[in-house]
Amino acid sequence: MRKKFTHKNSVSLIKNGPDFINKNIELIQKAEKYIFFHTYIFEEDNYTTEFLEALIEKSMEGVSVFIILDAFGSPTLSSSMSNRLKKAGVKLSYFTPLFSFSHIGRRLHQKVLIIDLKYVLLGGINYAKKFNSPSIGHPWLDYACLCEGEVANDVFKRVCYLYQQKFSDLDVQISRLKKEVNPIDNTTTIYVSVNDWMRYKQEIYRDYIQNISTAKREIFMLATYFIPGKKMLKELKKASKRGVKIHLIFGDKSDLPLIDLASDYFLQWYLDNNIHIYKWHKSIIHGKIAIIDGNWGTVGSYNHNYISQYGNLEINLNIIDEQFNHSLKQEMLEVIRGSTEITESNLNRNLFNKIRIFLVYVLTNIIILFSVALIYKRKNKS
Repeated sequence: MRKKFTHKNSVSLIKNGPDFINKNIELIQKAEKYIFFHTYIFEEDNYTTEFLEALIEKSMEGVSVFIILDAFGSPTLSSSMSNRLKKAGVKLSYFTPLFSFSHIGRRLHQKVLIIDLKYVLLGGINYAKKFNSPSIGHPWLDYACLCEGEVANDVFKRVCYLYQQKFSDLDVQISRLKKEVNPIDNTTTIYVSVNDWMRYKQEIYRDYIQNISTAKREIFMLATYFIPGKKMLKELKKASKRGVKIHLIFGDKSDLPLIDLASDYFLQWYLDNNIHIYKWHKSIIHGKIAIIDGNWGTVGSYNHNYISQYGNLEINLNIIDEQFNHSLKQEMLEVIRGSTEITESNLNRNLFNKIRIFLVYVLTNIIILFSVALIYKRKNKS
């Protein structure tokens, strides 16, 4: 699909933390007509309940509210809350049952809140107290973008089929909403890219490959569950040989230790190819952001592994804006300052560790490829 650039926008970087839900609620309170919300993980707790209460209040005021939660990431809300949402007029549905044979590895991994096709909050941040405001330790290191302007309509066009599938009575309204554009005076250029292999879309993956292959000065990537394929490794190696300075930021802690250990399989390869590696210690990294040559910045839900490339539904915002990308780079430099650089001297690669990491890497890829292999590709163009 040809990139559609929107120009009449504003954008700001949102960092995960105690105020993340408050930012969502502020947006919800601005709603006058429509709220569309879908996410991978939503846990009903004393942190997110206020978010649900805000949706209920808006629905009772006459705002049309639609929610889609992933059936695996968000197994269920309490029956009492589900009943309250339904009674208030909120439309709630779940994406793909876990045991749907042809869809086991296909999850709704996007995190998107759209308000009146004027505002959109999109990124990698899940909705639960343990991620955003834990009782012990720091919030997970994660990011989203808050945008106002034309791009809200573009995001809506890329995700509206999900709502059409779940809420059949929306067809007429969605056809009308696709034409509703709300530009503002700011001039930030943004385009939206999605990954959904089942619908023949690998736009995020291709954006990364294209921008790495044309990089001239520097690449910063902050990532989690980082198990890149041969094509990305090849482009990183070629970029390094061109003299591009490459900085990869990973987490020292992980909620999925097996995948974290598998990602360590490449550490020696990075060092051999003059790529700088940093490990963040203060909390779990869950962010998916990058900045290349100060020209192209991306924030979204996409992870660099075969699950995101071939399984999940993913969405990223790509920002072509000097001021925003400067702030994105400064954020990553701040993370680097709080991290430890991995070097030959502190990389523990005795024989036991090499064998252990290799076996975990192979096992992890077998599990991932098995889950992805169960997805049947179909023609369903948007």
